[in-house]
Amino acid sequence: MSHGDRPDHGYSWVTACEIGEFVRRVQALREGEQPGIDTDPGEPPRPATAIRALHAFAVMRPTADLIEAARKDFSYRDAVSVLATAALCRSVPEAAELTIRQWRAESKHGDRTPKTDDIIRDIARQRTVPDVAAFVRECRKADKAPLVAKTLGAFTEPRSGRRSLDKALLYIALRDEGCAEEAVELLGRTLKGLGDLDATNAVDDADALDDLVGALHELSPSERILEEWIDKELRFPQRVPYTIGRVVRLTVGRPPGRDALVEHIGRHWRRHDLVELCSQLCRTAPDKCAQVRLHAASRHDVQELADVIIAWRGAESLARTTRDLLRDIVAMRAAPQGGPRSLSDLADLDHVLRNIRADPECNRMLRLVAAEHVDGRSGADLATLLHRIERRGDRWRAAQNIAAQLTARALRQDDAASRTLVDYIKALREAQDTRTIATTLKELADSSRSGHSSHSGHAHAVWVTLVADIAERLCRLELTDDAMNLLERCLESEHRIAPEDAPKVVGRLRGGGAKPPEWVASLLSATVGRWFDAHLRDSALQRLSEAGFVTEAEGAG
Repeated sequence: MSHGDRPDHGYSWVTACEIGEFVRRVQALREGEQPGIDTDPGEPPRPATAIRALHAFAVMRPTADLIEAARKDFSYRDAVSVLATAALCRSVPEAAELTIRQWRAESKHGDRTPKTDDIIRDIARQRTVPDVAAFVRECRKADKAPLVAKTLGAFTEPRSGRRSLDKALLYIALRDEGCAEEAVELLGRTLKGLGDLDATNAVDDADALDDLVGALHELSPSERILEEWIDKELRFPQRVPYTIGRVVRLTVGRPPGRDALVEHIGRHWRRHDLVELCSQLCRTAPDKCAQVRLHAASRHDVQELADVIIAWRGAESLARTTRDLLRDIVAMRAAPQGGPRSLSDLADLDHVLRNIRADPECNRMLRLVAAEHVDGRSGADLATLLHRIERRGDRWRAAQNIAAQLTARALRQDDAASRTLVDYIKALREAQDTRTIATTLKELADSSRSGHSSHSGHAHAVWVTLVADIAERLCRLELTDDAMNLLERCLESEHRIAPEDAPKVVGRLRGGGAKPPEWVASLLSATVGRWFDAHLRDSALQRLSEAGFVTEAEGAG
């Protein structure tokens, strides 16, 4: 036989000879010319031909012959080679029959079944995923649970060479073969195998876990396979610590961006499980902890939120981030419809926390962060939330923060922020909160926190325009005293405002050609007219006159 021969051509002799004779001929091929063997004189050893002969034997002989030869005729290596070849090259039902026969033969002599284990290992590592699923099905039909367990174990062990994508594919294939229980067991073994990797393999482990989560979502987008499996595991108290530990590893391995697993955890886990997970994440992956917290804070049920707040506050490793949790609850940035949370929901949450006797500090922080969140709030809502703060010192600090945020936004030439600022002052006036109005006007007139203390010409021009605009809007709402207060704070010092700014302010108050309010002259007299620097004062009055505001200039002088 030539070196190019294949098992299906020129190897028919393997089906006709006795097993003992076959073994002798294979050995002769390996060693070269031997007495009694039909070979050419002086023919060299042909070990590759011996391999092909064994391959033909594995494919062409009955299963019973393979088992018998492996038991009493072949060396251990040849036995394993023949059995593995048959398991890989024959049909799945034949491979299953072979494996079951070999297992029965070996298990008669004790618990150790090394050849069976080798067959299963080769099937699990080298056959296609659909073939492996069908093999499990055949073993299950034969009621051979040990072989099913061995196959799943060989497929999922870290050294199997199987990627997490393969494991996700096998999960889907097993369910299709009617092996739902085995599919669930596969997930459990996969997570255990990945979780038990040595710490030195942490990066590879994280990548593999990430691949498992992503693969399952991609293969079956309409299902939450892994999430549902985890939820079931958490129903068994004795498995909770282990399951949470596995999920921590899963979560740490997830890439940035939207994460269905993290979202599910935050929205649906029970508070104690959620807090335990976050307690572990905050030590190893604080960014992932923040992502879970963001989704947990977007829940709608205020009773659930109150329970989460209390549990979070009670966890030693999380207590210091309670304010962050409350900020997320107020903002609801992860909610499908977006935030912020409504005033009525915040009031209900406040009451629930009191009803279940939460730490009063939770209520205090909730009211503070609710008042200081200006995104998406009207001026009236901001005033309402501010006045819910009970402690006077807290309210004053919150008022400063609100004013700084609104002013900073308005200075970015955000007209909506300017309108909110005016509406906020109006609501404060209706509530007769003069102290907060003064704080807000002071911030607008002069505060480095808002960013308009910049010496650049553009920043200064934007600030002047904003001040004049806010004053004019206040006048329209008949809040003249507040407009005068704002302008007086801005115009009283030549170090704060330039001579050319005076006509800009007056011109904005004139609006669409109407005469400036009567009080403007007296305002200029009390501010620009009293500037200490005579040169700057005269320059400002001259610019007023040149702009057509002669009466105001004369009154100020």
